[in-house]
Amino acid sequence: MPTAMHLNLRVDPTQYISQIREVPGYDYIHLVRQPKYMVDISLLNEKVYYLDGIFSPKEFIEKREISLLHAHHGQLGVLFLPFKEETNLPLVTSIRGRDATLANQPIGYLEHMKLLFNQGECFFPVCQYLADRIREWGCPSEKIKVLYGGVDLGQFTYRTPQNSGSKRILSMGRLVEKKGHHILMQAFQKIKDNFPDATLTIIGKGPLEDYLKDLANQLQLGDSFRLLNQLPKNKVREQMTNADLFCAASLEASNGDVEGIPNTLKEAMATGVPVISTNHAGIPELITHKQDGLLVQENNVDELADALGFMLTNRALWETFSAAARKKVEQNFDLNQQLLKQAQYYDELLGGGQ
Repeated sequence: MPTAMHLNLRVDPTQYISQIREVPGYDYIHLVRQPKYMVDISLLNEKVYYLDGIFSPKEFIEKREISLLHAHHGQLGVLFLPFKEETNLPLVTSIRGRDATLANQPIGYLEHMKLLFNQGECFFPVCQYLADRIREWGCPSEKIKVLYGGVDLGQFTYRTPQNSGSKRILSMGRLVEKKGHHILMQAFQKIKDNFPDATLTIIGKGPLEDYLKDLANQLQLGDSFRLLNQLPKNKVREQMTNADLFCAASLEASNGDVEGIPNTLKEAMATGVPVISTNHAGIPELITHKQDGLLVQENNVDELADALGFMLTNRALWETFSAAARKKVEQNFDLNQQLLKQAQYYDELLGGGQ
């Protein structure tokens, strides 16, 4: 069985562990830059190594009989170039969002990416939108293969939307500008008088926590709003299952940072929770407006408020939307199918004989 060596930003369950450890027909070595990025110790095993502890890339690779290099972010692909130069192994780089922008990037980032486009064999943007972005930067079209992030459909079982009369709106994601939580909160405030029993829960942590708490006070959201940032995984899934609507108000941040396609949207759609999101980045590749959810213009409080009001008023549409959404995820975003596709792309790079 060939071995792929992966480098990702940090080791925790949200960091596409399946695309590292569960690729059919491939063993793995899992690299992270330094011990401080080993966020979840339960994922530490004998196949995890630290990049800053490798002094001879060629010796490390030969000893472990590695066949292929896979960096899970643009900047990590650049870090893998010395390994490629010493070993001439094929190098794959996943492109996941900010790495296809110049948002908060170090000096010389674009020049390094153009070098990576030249020397790397293959690039896996997580949506067509990001594929188009790196093509504009000069990545050859023949090197680009869109590889969507997949959902484990066994973990996210479908249930028809609830008809209890509750109005629980849920959003999840890091508390950063591009997630648009501030827009969602303002939109929610606009509909609150018409739907006094509606609630909004945001699950996440990040640098904007204090800002969002202050905003909730300014908007006088009171007990109708909750910000939860420390929940075990089973509790997060419980929140998803009990939600009536899921909203991802994604937008392009002021520094140019963008999404790919939020996994939380795919998980909500797989679970049968009706979704509202924005015409941002790769999201229209997941949601077709008024077919399997609603899409509004990004960074637009009024449009988002109208969409929330529409969904809460037209509950009869929920089952049609959610059934179509589950089918969309099954057809295009099933984890097992995406892992098989990843293995196929590896096979092609290694000569098709694996």
